[in-house]
Amino acid sequence: MGSKAFLFIFGVIISTYVHVASARGSFNVMKFGAVGDGIRDDTQAFVKAWAATCGVAKGIPKMLVPRRRTFLVRPTDFAGPCKAKNVSVEIGGTIVAPVSPKAWAPNQNTWLKFTNVNGLHVNGHGVLDARGQAWWEQSCHNLKHQDRPGCTKLQPAAINFWGTNDGKFSDMTVKNAAMFHITLLALDGFEVRNIKVNSPESSPNTDGLHTQNVKHVTISDSQFRSGDDCVSIGDKSSYVYVRNCHCGPGHGVSIGSLGSGGTEAAVEEIHVENIKFVGTMFGCRIKTYQGGKGYCRAVTFKHSNFTNVLNPLYIDQHYFSTSSVETSAVRISDVTFDDLRGTSDARIQSAISMKCSNLVACTGLKFSNIHLTPAMPGMKINSTINNAHGAILGRVEPQIVGLKAAI
Repeated sequence: MGSKAFLFIFGVIISTYVHVASARGSFNVMKFGAVGDGIRDDTQAFVKAWAATCGVAKGIPKMLVPRRRTFLVRPTDFAGPCKAKNVSVEIGGTIVAPVSPKAWAPNQNTWLKFTNVNGLHVNGHGVLDARGQAWWEQSCHNLKHQDRPGCTKLQPAAINFWGTNDGKFSDMTVKNAAMFHITLLALDGFEVRNIKVNSPESSPNTDGLHTQNVKHVTISDSQFRSGDDCVSIGDKSSYVYVRNCHCGPGHGVSIGSLGSGGTEAAVEEIHVENIKFVGTMFGCRIKTYQGGKGYCRAVTFKHSNFTNVLNPLYIDQHYFSTSSVETSAVRISDVTFDDLRGTSDARIQSAISMKCSNLVACTGLKFSNIHLTPAMPGMKINSTINNAHGAILGRVEPQIVGLKAAI
């Protein structure tokens, strides 16, 4: 066989293979022009691969980002709705964001965004590196620069799932976000599992995962190391379950902040359990602003361990308040703290701190089987209670003084 004939037949085979792979619904970004050297811009290849994936109506079409390569991708919205009921994005390699904030469009608030894609599953053991160091340096949240004129208030999230009902994000690493690492917004039904979030403790406002206006969300078997809340549960969140996770360094698992600018909060059925808090500023926390309205209710913090945590159990209804005048408050009720153990480094504040509003009491608080001890020999830890009503069931250490009878 001549060389020309061989090359022709080989080309036909390869062409047929690519066609069959596409027909089966797998779309490799390399086939759409991606280079994967981490230097040249692969954004358009990702956009084209996504358009092909989203346009398949049968089966479970897949957009594939191969292993052992690094792809530079600018801020991109992978928008739906897609034709198929379920869509997969398999990320085996590393995706990196532009290094300089100047490479971003003005007021761009997300790096990678999935919008209105029901039945979406993003996984693959890959890495999303948002390379947020330059953002941290000019952030208004940076303690070194917060009073500097011209500091940056808007910092983009790394990956955002918006309106992605019945979705899933699993088996991935997200690191060095400019601000939030993962955001779940305006969706019903979502699972986050086996995710590793990794940013320096000094990185400002880098929450691991944030929810807002969501229902029926599960966050499990994941590790959060960042400069702010490991998980922050925002307004209009309900039936959110956080379990079997590592938190630290960071600011704990927090509900809030709620009621900013006098807004009305609606948060309920939040359940946090089996969390390992290690070296965090807070553990189990609810934070609301003075002047807020609405409610936060039906919350449980259970079966968790603290290692050298400054404030293990914390409710603060005077979050960032600079005024002693109270006008209203988000009503906090039916909060259970059960089977919580470990060590506290509460040298400045209290290991158990319930700073409830003087106008609107915290009600229905339950404390049971709590055993917190000082992180260092000779240290004493205590509790601080203000306008909180509830019950103490079983052994609780340190002793809670000032809890009022349930109303």
